[in-house]
Amino acid sequence: MWQCVLRSSWFVLVVIGAPLMGTTSMRAQSWDDIGNYSSLLRRAGTQTLVAKDCPSGLFGAFHAGRNALLLCSNNLRDDPAQVWTVLAHESAHVMQHCQQGPLLPDHQIGNALAQIEKQSLSSFQELRLYHKSQRRDEIEARLVQELPMAEVKALFRGFCGDRLGGRAPQNTPAVGLGDG
Repeated sequence: MWQCVLRSSWFVLVVIGAPLMGTTSMRAQSWDDIGNYSSLLRRAGTQTLVAKDCPSGLFGAFHAGRNALLLCSNNLRDDPAQVWTVLAHESAHVMQHCQQGPLLPDHQIGNALAQIEKQSLSSFQELRLYHKSQRRDEIEARLVQELPMAEVKALFRGFCGDRLGGRAPQNTPAVGLGDG
């Protein structure tokens, strides 16, 4: 069923270990945390789906055309911290969709890469597996997945907040992260 997940229209998180084992404090610690954030995504118009038949190694994906976020339960441990990492990562792609482009200004990408390398060398090296057209999106998503839950929620509200009050306008850009 989810073979279409591998098409280029899906932003895909395929991970080979360490990036899902991050130790950032204040991450989701319970299924309630996961459920609350999933509800926020749904209120903004993003479908949240769980599949039990994903290809091996696929933890989650986001399909912009369908505005649907997928979590692959067959490849995830029964651990809210791991599920949160995937949910935060994929929600970064939702934010990119709301923003209709990147979350970071061009001049911050080098610093972002350095931060990812510092957090996880394997995550940094895995970025090479992505086509260069997807690499920037993945850099931003890997940064977001390591943030504390409160910061991820705040970013989501900043980028997708205009969609929370009801039906979202189709072409309204969200406010960016700024030049920091």
